[in-house]
Amino acid sequence: MVDAIKAGTFAESALFTDDEKAALALSLELTRDVHVHDATFERARRHFDERALVELVVNVGVANLNNRITEAFWADLPEE
Repeated sequence: MVDAIKAGTFAESALFTDDEKAALALSLELTRDVHVHDATFERARRHFDERALVELVVNVGVANLNNRITEAFWADLPEE
């Protein structure tokens, strides 16, 4: 499953539900491009209500922020 996400082939995979595919597409665009295309957002709206969309976007944003903070501080740590 992780390989399909990394490769960007999750949309064609039978391993994911349509809800999961919509969430993954939105999450990847938020992470990689920051901007979510209108078509991606409309697809997500067909699968999630407004509250779920807000929760998804906030969780992706927090995860991205956490990753950037962690990377910034760990990047200069000496190897043991």
